[in-house]
Amino acid sequence: MSQITGKCIIRLNGSELQSTDDATLNVGGVNREAVVGGGKVYGYKEETVAPTLECSVAHDKNTDLVALSATTDATIIFESDTGDKYVLRGAFMTEPASLQTTNGTASLNWSALSCERM
Repeated sequence: MSQITGKCIIRLNGSELQSTDDATLNVGGVNREAVVGGGKVYGYKEETVAPTLECSVAHDKNTDLVALSATTDATIIFESDTGDKYVLRGAFMTEPASLQTTNGTASLNWSALSCERM
C-alpha cells in the first residue's frame, strides 16, 4: 500500500515557510470547455490556466506579511510528505497576505509563470 499525501513543506527562494498542511497546488495547464450548438457537441476550446498555490503559514513575530505580499519573481518548492516535489518559477503573490488571529495563520495566494515536477 502506498502513502497518500497529507503534509507539505513549502520553500520560498530557499527558505522554508512555516506552512500548515492545508495547502492547495494547481499545476496549471489548460481548462477545456465544450462547444455546443444545435443540440450537438462540436468539440472543445481551451483556456490557459496559470499555476497557483494557496497555503497558510503559522504567524509569529518574525513573519513579515508586508514583505511576503510584495514578493515577485520568486522560486517556490512544494514538497509533499510522499517525496513528490514541484517547482514554481517566476512566482508572485496575487493578493496581500491575510492574517487570521483566531487560528494564528496567514493566508498566502501565489501564481507563477510555470510549474514543473522535480
